[in-house]
Amino acid sequence: MEYSRIQKNAVKAWMIGRTISLVIFFAIYYPVVYKLIMPNFGSIFEVKYGLNGLTILLAFCFLMNTFIMPVIQYKEWKYSIQEDRIELIHGVLVRNKVIIPISRIQYIEIEQGPIYQSFHLASLNINTASDVHEIPALTLEEANEISQRLKAMIEMSEDIE
Repeated sequence: MEYSRIQKNAVKAWMIGRTISLVIFFAIYYPVVYKLIMPNFGSIFEVKYGLNGLTILLAFCFLMNTFIMPVIQYKEWKYSIQEDRIELIHGVLVRNKVIIPISRIQYIEIEQGPIYQSFHLASLNINTASDVHEIPALTLEEANEISQRLKAMIEMSEDIE
């Protein structure tokens, strides 16, 4: 079985989105910890070094999530569209393989946020009765082609039933 890959620009888009989240988090975290909490407990040695240690740990985890994880996630993401099913494989620590029967698809959405728009990317959301499954970082043309292909496959499966 041949699997398709998502677009390589996903790495840049994910990094930008996560960088924005990182900036927002630390814009809130820093004043709360260092302007509100630390002045009240700064004379307590354990609190001062505990908060500094927590800040370093959080910064390290966020930086890994922002700049290393997108590269790894990109390498692990693949999908396949067969006559009767869609297979999605992704995950870094926990490997997920999702098989979606074509007959279970209720509707399909193409989504583009501002970051994806700047990279000419889109996500294809496949909605079933129980869940929404996403194929991220496709070109808009790919997302439209897959959407049309799935629509035709759904119509064919309905005709058979």
